[in-house]
Amino acid sequence: MKHEPIDKFALVTDKIINLLAAGVKPWARPWHSASGPSIYRNVASGNAYSGINPLLCSIDCATLGDFRPFFIGFAQAKALNWQLQKGSKSTWLRWGGVVKRERVNAETGGVDTDYIGCGKWLSVFHISMFSDAGAPVSIAAHCAQYAPEPVARADHARDTAIDGFVAETGAQVLHGGDRAYYMPTTDCIHMPDLSAFGTRESYYSTLLHELTHWTGHKSRLARDMTSGFGSPGYAFEELVAELGAAFLCNDAGITSEADSHASYIDNWLSRLKHDTKFFFKAAGAARSAHTFLEPAVKA
Repeated sequence: MKHEPIDKFALVTDKIINLLAAGVKPWARPWHSASGPSIYRNVASGNAYSGINPLLCSIDCATLGDFRPFFIGFAQAKALNWQLQKGSKSTWLRWGGVVKRERVNAETGGVDTDYIGCGKWLSVFHISMFSDAGAPVSIAAHCAQYAPEPVARADHARDTAIDGFVAETGAQVLHGGDRAYYMPTTDCIHMPDLSAFGTRESYYSTLLHELTHWTGHKSRLARDMTSGFGSPGYAFEELVAELGAAFLCNDAGITSEADSHASYIDNWLSRLKHDTKFFFKAAGAARSAHTFLEPAVKA
């Protein structure tokens, strides 16, 4: 009997819908914790995941209720003598790349080269889905090598590294008042003072959220910034900013703590139910914003 292929976009979207309906935003889970960096990675190779994959991992960790950031391929686990438990479900990660194709030019007779973007899905499993009974190295021991180093942070102290990064972008940040927002018409970010926030991580995650909005200006990435509050376009831009802030918070080693207006979540749920690629479109725009800011990250 021939089985229909799994629609991975729909599978991930359904998980996000269930989490949002339960009041959980998986991208707002700390990719870094107070004890230090907790990076999603393949526990067999040690390779850290990049692109959209940390988000896809966080969605499954939130679904499972287990936030250990470790995943592994079936064959890799088998080589370690770990047994996959019956009924376990894959976490689908997204690989993207460029394929080179050569073709004969009918007019010149020469060979032209085309570079075509492509993507495919890869299957891994969260470590909670394995048993290590009888294995020479336990799951816990294998994961221990990636235990984060403790990080001490002084609350409400300025973070010179993040401040330097924001300054390097050239974004104009004005402090004062009781609202955080980006104003496209003046191309300025407005922020309350650091002391107005409950924690400095809340301040900086909000600042990075607004900085992601800043990348959408017509002179930069030219996203649609004209939609009014409560509209689908406005909610989409808010999701881009939330995901972009999650990427930037991950770079900075802080927890993403930005709050979302209830109307955004309602709009996201509505869009997700009608468009299985809605989340991926927003994540793609967020990655473009992150790529745009990379020179400042590396400065």
